Amino acid sequence: MIWALALRDLETRYAGTMGGILWAFVHPVAIVVIFYFVFAIGFRAQGPENAPFILWFVCGLVPWFFFNETLQAITKSITSNSHLVKKTVFPTEILPFVYLVSGVVPHAIFLFILAGLLIFYGISFRVEQLAVLYFFFCSCVLLLGLGWLLAALQVFYRDIGHGLAIILNMWFWITPIVWSPEIMPEQYRKLLAFNPLYYIVEGYRGLLSFDTTTWPGIGETIYFWLVGLVVFMIGSYTFRRLKPEFPDVM
Repeated sequence: MIWALALRDLETRYAGTMGGILWAFVHPVAIVVIFYFVFAIGFRAQGPENAPFILWFVCGLVPWFFFNETLQAITKSITSNSHLVKKTVFPTEILPFVYLVSGVVPHAIFLFILAGLLIFYGISFRVEQLAVLYFFFCSCVLLLGLGWLLAALQVFYRDIGHGLAIILNMWFWITPIVWSPEIMPEQYRKLLAFNPLYYIVEGYRGLLSFDTTTWPGIGETIYFWLVGLVVFMIGSYTFRRLKPEFPDVM
């Protein structure tokens, strides 16, 4: 059922457009091109250790784009499917999973673009790069926890979705995606570890943007999973607690 609903979401998202699913390819490419001209050409930015800025940037943008787009979709998953929620036999809790699955398609396309950049810059494939699936799983855990929480609250407070767009915009700029952590003073750099997305972004970069593999520290890993599991449990509990009231409110 989840897969069927995810396919329907993708069909609905691109229905009536001439480009169809190609828009899932055009959107990330347009973002990459814009940032490339602004930062790499305009500001002559370089990645750490003189890594090509465009490669370093895309390695950070790939997980962010998945997180940003999917979280906004999951947040509206209940209110966008009121006709299903009102059916007493429908398992409402699967709707966030549906939008998580449909978000994997644009993510896979973005990874395909990144693979092309890796080939262009002569970065050879390494078996350990498959560990990017671990950081993808980390994203899914965080997304489901936040998604369950926000989707449940969105039913009662429709401003949640609008506020989330603002928060995500701020979150983008406080996460080292277009800027390097190295520009921060050493005493403040440790504060970045409190941002769970920093762990995921640096994980993707450490595996994909250089010839050698770097991993987040054990302390950062423990912290991420403490935060991720707490958010997951809070989101799951909140959703199950409020779920019986969804049909009445909608």
